[in-house]
Amino acid sequence: MKQLSAFIKSSRFAEVSILLGFPMIGLFFAFRSVDQLLSLPVFLFAAAVFSLFTAIYAFNGLAGTEDDKHNSRLADLAGKRRSFIVTLAVSLLLSLLLFFMIKPVLSLFSAVSFLLWCLYSFPKKGFKYRPILGTLIHFAGQIIHFLMGYTVLAPLDKESAAVSIYFALLFSAGHINHELIDHDADEKAGTRTGAVCFGVSSWEKVSFVLFTLAAIYISVLSAVEKELPALCFPFIIAGMIHIIFKICTYKRPSEQAKFLEERRFYRILYFAAGIVFIAAKIFDFAKFIK
Repeated sequence: MKQLSAFIKSSRFAEVSILLGFPMIGLFFAFRSVDQLLSLPVFLFAAAVFSLFTAIYAFNGLAGTEDDKHNSRLADLAGKRRSFIVTLAVSLLLSLLLFFMIKPVLSLFSAVSFLLWCLYSFPKKGFKYRPILGTLIHFAGQIIHFLMGYTVLAPLDKESAAVSIYFALLFSAGHINHELIDHDADEKAGTRTGAVCFGVSSWEKVSFVLFTLAAIYISVLSAVEKELPALCFPFIIAGMIHIIFKICTYKRPSEQAKFLEERRFYRILYFAAGIVFIAAKIFDFAKFIK
């Protein structure tokens, strides 16, 4: 029982499950009929992505063993080195096999994704310890994750590449908020994230700019691409609500509780937007505005 508990903690299944939304939303952008969603490649892809993110988090936990003991949110992961190694090996091999079964090119995508996150988490030398570079890894990684989902059901095109940038902006802004949450622990551990290097106040402004830029970008993109308005509408509304939320809470003390509250808020907000988007795709809401 203790071994199972250690495995679950080292796998960080809750965080992995949240990240599944980004590649899966790429898949939902690509599908053209409900039958496609009930196909074997889709189920294999969900399992493969879950395995890939589990491997990524396992490497992250393995690499951050020394730093995480200073972080109250992650302190219970201390001493789980063996569990991290086992989880990493099993999950990575399983993900590569599943991706290859769907489309061989997905194995290449997943390998690049894993290497990017290794570059981010590598002990003491990774981009995690370099201001701005860590955020760039999140931006590039998210483009790859979205396109992985899209290519399961459709060939890549300019539209899919353009939409992937929106989700990459959201993911990067969320990463900055994450750095704000962990500012005190990172500073204590000597980890030079953007929040530590530039200060909480400045980094909070960058978070606001990126979330706002994402909302503006998807609005402009939906106006330019005639197929997108009805599909992007939920994300446009979510972006507007999030910006209003940030403005209303901006003068509150910049402390961990504030950034944790914002993270809970935008996770629920964009999850709801994603559900509405999926419904719009399934029931073809776009036909009502043509």
